[in-house]
Amino acid sequence: MHKRSSTHYTALLQNRISRRSLCLTLSTLPMLLNACSIIPQQDNTTLRLSPTVEPTTPQSATATPTSLSPVDLATRLVKEMTLDEKLGQMTIVEFTGETATPDLTKMIQSYAIGGVLIENKNGNAKTHDQLLALNQSIQTLSQIPLFITTDYEGGVVNELRQITGERPSNATIGASKDPQMAYQAGNGAAKDLTGLGLNVNFMPIVDVLTNPNNPGLPQRAFSSDATIVTTMGRAYLKGLSEGGIVGCLKHFPGLGSATIDPHKSLPSMDRSLEQLNSIDLVPYKTMIDAGIVPMVMVTHILNPALDPKLPTSLSTNVVTNLLRNTLKFQGVIICDTLWMGGISNTYPLPQAAVIAVQAGTDLLLGPRGLNETQNMLAGLKQAVTSGQLSVSQIDASIIRLLTLKLQYKILDQNKAWQMVKESRISEQKLS
Repeated sequence: MHKRSSTHYTALLQNRISRRSLCLTLSTLPMLLNACSIIPQQDNTTLRLSPTVEPTTPQSATATPTSLSPVDLATRLVKEMTLDEKLGQMTIVEFTGETATPDLTKMIQSYAIGGVLIENKNGNAKTHDQLLALNQSIQTLSQIPLFITTDYEGGVVNELRQITGERPSNATIGASKDPQMAYQAGNGAAKDLTGLGLNVNFMPIVDVLTNPNNPGLPQRAFSSDATIVTTMGRAYLKGLSEGGIVGCLKHFPGLGSATIDPHKSLPSMDRSLEQLNSIDLVPYKTMIDAGIVPMVMVTHILNPALDPKLPTSLSTNVVTNLLRNTLKFQGVIICDTLWMGGISNTYPLPQAAVIAVQAGTDLLLGPRGLNETQNMLAGLKQAVTSGQLSVSQIDASIIRLLTLKLQYKILDQNKAWQMVKESRISEQKLS
């Protein structure tokens, strides 16, 4: 099937269904990780994503949305997408204001962005009714429903504070040593978020606070004990997932020993592989092994034991070799915000985005507004056309992203199937 131009895509949009709902090979690291004893589960319940991704099934000519797994359906949908649409889906943007501005509308309709970040500092969340109306309106503009994301943590960081008021910090929850309190915090957050039209929370934080003077984490981390962090993080994530919200473990591979805030500059953390294996990576390994993690955020750290040259978020050694291959994480990998000083002090946004995707990142958190979005996407497209990035890698990322949207019913299965069918009908008529 031939690929469509942007002009052709625009024409097809009018015939599709309504817009209404639409980074050195670490030869010693695997041995160290394999030697790590996994923290026992704190309960007998095996939490899985709901619904769980089924094994790939044969694709027959009479396939229906109910006979296809989310992976199968996502794979079929990717075949109907242009390169521009795919790159857009890999992008989460920031925007200013409390309504769907012309710039935001253009990012959604012309660049097919995959999601937005709701932030208090950008004036996105003023009142309950305003934010709900905003989120509902932008979903109607998008062919593929958006990830509507935020940092709804509690304590110091709460991007919805003006609407929901104060929430307990993770330090308070961790000090209780009560998993039920963590579960209730996660489930309560899910209720708040779904009621406001959001579907992704960049939580739980599973950094193990090994430096009590860490400039950005003392109230945001559950504990300095890896077992407590794992227990609380697992319970919080369960609460989010059971409430229908996509959770995200952060900040991989662990920000707990930092002496510099990566928002300002790049922290240099000399954590040995043994320290990482026995402390920082324990929450990730435990929860990934349990099959309960939909998304992991990779942060900006320079750790010579992992990569002597590149920040973790831009490192193939970290993103692909460690997280994807060694820890066997099969979900969505997102980078922390690329405008943070830890990256932007050295790398322009388009360059950082390309290196992050080369490293194995699926979802890019970074551009602020239309101009940055245009520049970043242009850089990514040039990287594909020049051979720096492969289409097959892009496709693998989009399949993971769309599968996640299908699993959490952000993208309706019947709607996705209708998009596939109508695109093929239109292609046949025009071929």
